[in-house]
Amino acid sequence: MAAPRELRVGVYSNEPKVFVDAQGKPAGIFVDLLQLVAAREQWTLQYVPCNWQDCLDALAAGQIDLMPDVARSAERERLYDFHASPVLNSWSQIYRARGSSIQSLLDLAGKRVAVLNGSVQRATFLHMMDSFGLAVLLIDAHSLDEAFAFVQNGDADAVISNYQFGSLHASGFGLVDSGIVFQPAALYFATGRGRNADVLAAIDRAVQDWRSGADAQYAQVLRRWGGPEPGARISPLIWWALAGLGVFALLAGLSAVVLQRQVLERTRHLQVSEQKLATILDSVGAFIYIKGQDYRYQYANHHICELFGRPASEVVGQDDAAFFDPATAAQIRENDRRVLERGERIEVEEVNTHLADGVTRAYLSVKIPLRLPDGSIHGLCGISTDITERSKAEESLRLAASVFESFEGMVVTGPDQRILKANQSYARLTGYTVEELAGQTPALLRSGRHDAQFYEGMRNALRTTGAWQGEVWNRRKNGEVYPAWITVTAVRSAQGEVTHYVGTQTDISQRKAAEEEIRLLAFYDPLTGLPNRRLMTDRLQHSLAAAARSGAGGALLFVDLDNFKDLNDTQGHEIGDQLLRQVAARLGGCVRSGDTVARLGGDEFVLLIEGLSPQPHEAAAQAETVGRAVLHALAQGYSLGGHTYHSSCSIGVALYADAQGVVDELLKRGDMAMYQAKGAGRNTLRFFDPRTQAAVTARTALESGLHEALRDGQFLLHYQAQISQAQGMVGAEALVRWQHPQRGLVSPAEFIPVAEASGLIVPLGAWILRTACLQLVEWGKDAATAHWTLAVNVSARQFRHPYFVEEVLGLLEETGVNPQRLKLELTETLLLDDVEDTIERMMTLRAVGLGFSLDDFGTGYSSLSYLKRLPLDQLKIDQSFVRDLLTDPNDASIARTIVTLAQSLDLGVIAEGVETCEQRDMLASLGCHMWQGYLFGRPGPASALRDTQLGAVA
Repeated sequence: MAAPRELRVGVYSNEPKVFVDAQGKPAGIFVDLLQLVAAREQWTLQYVPCNWQDCLDALAAGQIDLMPDVARSAERERLYDFHASPVLNSWSQIYRARGSSIQSLLDLAGKRVAVLNGSVQRATFLHMMDSFGLAVLLIDAHSLDEAFAFVQNGDADAVISNYQFGSLHASGFGLVDSGIVFQPAALYFATGRGRNADVLAAIDRAVQDWRSGADAQYAQVLRRWGGPEPGARISPLIWWALAGLGVFALLAGLSAVVLQRQVLERTRHLQVSEQKLATILDSVGAFIYIKGQDYRYQYANHHICELFGRPASEVVGQDDAAFFDPATAAQIRENDRRVLERGERIEVEEVNTHLADGVTRAYLSVKIPLRLPDGSIHGLCGISTDITERSKAEESLRLAASVFESFEGMVVTGPDQRILKANQSYARLTGYTVEELAGQTPALLRSGRHDAQFYEGMRNALRTTGAWQGEVWNRRKNGEVYPAWITVTAVRSAQGEVTHYVGTQTDISQRKAAEEEIRLLAFYDPLTGLPNRRLMTDRLQHSLAAAARSGAGGALLFVDLDNFKDLNDTQGHEIGDQLLRQVAARLGGCVRSGDTVARLGGDEFVLLIEGLSPQPHEAAAQAETVGRAVLHALAQGYSLGGHTYHSSCSIGVALYADAQGVVDELLKRGDMAMYQAKGAGRNTLRFFDPRTQAAVTARTALESGLHEALRDGQFLLHYQAQISQAQGMVGAEALVRWQHPQRGLVSPAEFIPVAEASGLIVPLGAWILRTACLQLVEWGKDAATAHWTLAVNVSARQFRHPYFVEEVLGLLEETGVNPQRLKLELTETLLLDDVEDTIERMMTLRAVGLGFSLDDFGTGYSSLSYLKRLPLDQLKIDQSFVRDLLTDPNDASIARTIVTLAQSLDLGVIAEGVETCEQRDMLASLGCHMWQGYLFGRPGPASALRDTQLGAVA
């Protein structure tokens, strides 16, 4: 007897094999069997409840000594020790919700399957699905109860369980058997690696006694918990041996009756043997029976009785017609006849329909003749195994193979994306043979239309979600590029590693062509190819929304051809269509790539101009520029039917700001403005808002007048004296004036902004600079004025002109002016954009002797880091700081700071807008000793400078 010892035993929920009952006590087949061994070995058992994976982890760590109901695998044998003979045989089944369509392995593709975490079933099932090329999503559960609850709650589509637990609990969760069976398994007790060898040896001794029948308590435990479970299928040789043993037992029983009185002791042994044989035959997971020459049952094991739903007393003496439909009974009788009459041993598949429930199942039956000593046949012994699920699995495999070959285009690759298998459809689609595709990667088909970022996105999706689908342009072997719809699914092992990729490919060329045709018909004008009203309205809606978010302006130009109906009526619609197509082409040339030109119908077109200035008057000016370009483009001659035709159009303009984001309102206003243009004599444009129209008209007139002024020489320069406290008058600033023939002198504040916006400031600035140089040359001829300098304002747009520096240098050479007497006044806005270019241009001009003054200093955003790099000679204090110098301490502080900054940078400083002696004196006290303003004289002709009174200097 072994020494008493205490064993810690893990208990998890897997009823009826092992579980904790309602009273909190361990129960189940393995618990009862272990207690039998413990009683014999004098063990004390301490049960430790835990989840399945926690139990296994505790077993490996030595926190528990023994774990029941463990299936052996190569991986587990590296972690645990097992006894030699299995305690039970089992298999795995898949259960589904009632009403689910899952009936075969193929139905599991893409489904969520719950499984016990860490179980052998998990890896086996995943490997099986990988071999079929089917992708499933495994949902791990800590217990079988949790796994079944996943399906009940809709969190999974199916659940994997050993058939004992499933048979007992499936109905309680509202689940049914799907008919999918796999993984026959032998079940053992397990212990930690290298530990408790004596415990495993004791269990092996008990298992051998149970299997031999020496200990009948094993069968009693199995019956108590619902009978023995079907194990792994036993080979036909074992069945024959068991059948022979049955025949022997039967003959021994008959002989025992005859010799009962003579050999009582032997009879007792034979009875014990018969009991053992019955226990064995009832424990085997197969249907075992014996029939006589009359085709009636003489023996049926426990499984036969369960199958027929009757006790053995009601089975023996009956033939198959009592249990199967007539067709099945006739088939079985024909097979039995071959054994009983011909003496054949047969192995045949029988498809039987049961009378009790009408269910049809498939069986693999092995039938052998039973012979008397004289060789005559007195009966047959049959062993039948239910192969219904195996047949379904085989059918599923055949179906999977058929689907693979018939699908549109299917390919399987390894984790390195090299093709392992491709079907014929995939080969036909790509133009390569199956043999050519093997070993290649799908990159072989790349067309070059997708960049590296596209394929990187595909790889990221496969890494994160395990799947990708989308439209890809591929290239066939012959170089033809075609669109395909691609799906790729990653297949993973039980450890989560990618083992395969399964891809499908469908040629969508016809679908793409149909979609494009539908899109063109739905959104584009078939005559001109321009967007139609539907697409234009959609784009306008998006444009208005974007403008509302960004604050940018926009405009709608409603274009209607003048006298188009006359052309159609006199020349025919074909000529009219030619004109419309040419008009559409010209309109496209009048707008930017981001703008929209659409045809509403007939001779009406719409232009959507986006990204205009947020200021309404500036947006109106920009829209007018586009409108003038359209008027000019459409007024050119057209070649129609071999003849030249001239046309014009009327344009209505509506600004986005006027419509308040309403599409219909904007279209209505553009249409109304177009009719205003028609009423104004056609071949013109009109704005919807009368005030805007008036402003645009005035601006247009002013711009037109500027063109005439430049052409006719209507500009002149006035000069305002610049005074030095020490030297008196040292020079002047040149100020442009416009001598309009009707309006007289026009203020620069009125026409300079228009010149800036229209670009006329460049030629105007060139005229001013030339005129100033010529004046300096005149002053240089007189000793009294030869020392004067002349300051000329240069606008940012003029300074940025590509040829500004070259033009100034040419002007200096042409006029012969002394460059040291010319000073260019720049504004701080130049410092806001491309400072390096500004410095380079100034340095070039400084090298020939020109000076620079920074005008309006203090009103902009000058950066001191850039200021110290600029080749400046002078800072000019803006008149806004001089005006309130005596009353506003802040202005005085700013003026003082500017003077101090100029001194620190070794720059001169001058103040403009000096109108009183007090301002002059205050500036002098701050260190500013050069002035300009009304105190010394207003701007006037050059001749007036000589009369400037310098009394204020004293």
